[in-house]
Amino acid sequence: MGNPFITVFMPNYNNEKYLASSIISILSQTYANYELIILDDASGDDSWTIIQEFANKNDKIRTFKNNENLHVVNTRNKGFQLSSNESKYFAIIDSDDISLPNRLEEQISFLESNKEYGIVGSDAIIIDENDDVIGYRSYPSKDYEIRKKILRFNPFAQSSIIIRKSILDQIGDYDPEWKACSDYDLWLRIGQKSKFYNVKSNLIKYRISNTQMKSTNLKLTVQNTYRIQKKAIKKYEYEDTFYNKIYRLILMISSIYPKIAYWIYMISLKKKRSKK
Repeated sequence: MGNPFITVFMPNYNNEKYLASSIISILSQTYANYELIILDDASGDDSWTIIQEFANKNDKIRTFKNNENLHVVNTRNKGFQLSSNESKYFAIIDSDDISLPNRLEEQISFLESNKEYGIVGSDAIIIDENDDVIGYRSYPSKDYEIRKKILRFNPFAQSSIIIRKSILDQIGDYDPEWKACSDYDLWLRIGQKSKFYNVKSNLIKYRISNTQMKSTNLKLTVQNTYRIQKKAIKKYEYEDTFYNKIYRLILMISSIYPKIAYWIYMISLKKKRSKK
C-alpha cells in the first residue's frame, strides 16, 4: 500500500502579505500525496491573484472563492466539504502560518501506525509579523497528558492539526455557535471518539499578529473558552479536577481584564525562547 491521500486546507482572508510563504511551505513538503485546497473568503486585497498564480503552476492546488465574506467558521466548514472523497486525512494550515518541510510526513506516519488516534498536532515556533522568532510553544504530547490539561487551555495549535476524516464523519464540523474558539470545541468533540496526540517537534511556525481573533476580540475569546470548558464537563462528560476549577476561576477574572490572559501568553513565549 502506498501513502494515503490527504487534503491540506488553507482558508484565506486578506493575507496577501503572508500567503505566498504559507503556500510554498506546503508545496515544499517531503510528503507528496496530497491536494492543497485554498478557499478565499472574499478578500479585498490581492490574495486571489496570488492564489491563482500558484494554482496555474501546480496541479496539486484547487482554488475556490466565496462570493461574500462568510467569516472563518463557515469558511472552514466549507473547506471540509470541498475535500476529495479519496482523502483519508484533513490537514489545516492558516494562510499566515508556515509548515516545516517534514510536517505532513511525520504526522501521517504517526496516524498510520496508531489507528486509535483521530487528531495529531505538534509543538510550534512562534513568529511575529516580520517573521522574527519571538518564542516557542510546547504542548502536552500523550493522550493522558492532553486530557489532564484540556480543560485548562486549548492544547493544540490549529495550523498544526491533522484529523482523521472518519472522525469528522462521526462528529460533524466546527460549531457556528462559536465565533471564537470553535477549534477548541471541535477538539473536545473529537476526544469523545478517539485519542489525542502532539508530535514533540516544532512542525509549524505560528504567527502572532494584530489581526488575529485573540488580538482583535480578546474578551470574546476568553469568554468562549470558559463557556466551552463548562460545556465539555456537562455535555461531553470530561472529568473535572480541582486544578481545572482554579484555572477557570483565573479565566473568569481575566474575562473582566482580558489583556491579562494575552499578556501571560506572551510572557510564557518569551520564557520558552530564553531556554532554547
